[in-house]
Amino acid sequence: MAKAVDFRVFTPSNSRDDLIRRIEHAPVEHAEAILAAYDLLQRLHEKGVIDLLNGLLNAGDTVVDRVVDVISSKELVTALRIALMFSNRLSSIDADKLHSVIADAEKEPPSLLTIGKQAISRDARRGMAVAVGLLNILGKALETQQTKE
Repeated sequence: MAKAVDFRVFTPSNSRDDLIRRIEHAPVEHAEAILAAYDLLQRLHEKGVIDLLNGLLNAGDTVVDRVVDVISSKELVTALRIALMFSNRLSSIDADKLHSVIADAEKEPPSLLTIGKQAISRDARRGMAVAVGLLNILGKALETQQTKE
């Protein structure tokens, strides 16, 4: 047969009392962490980082607008594109071969005939074509800049 269940009134624990208890015990339980946080806060204050962050928060939208203007500028977009192109090319360079070329350059310089033989190779011609192309692009940019001034 079924048994009757006693009627109980639910009384939730006082969360405020729990928070007060936790705050009172926190310095004892976390003393090292609190001291480290105070030390970090003091160093940030000495270096002026807190004042800088406070100024940034007060400036609000002005700072965001300026950063967006810089990031979306034509110059930065071009610089990022160039950096990505060069980083892609750097991954294809054999570091061991580059090291041996640099190490060989520190020894006795090669004869002009040896340099000439190296210069007529397919890879050297490709590299020289890229270098001359880059010089043309830079020269055109310098000319454009002079005409603007």
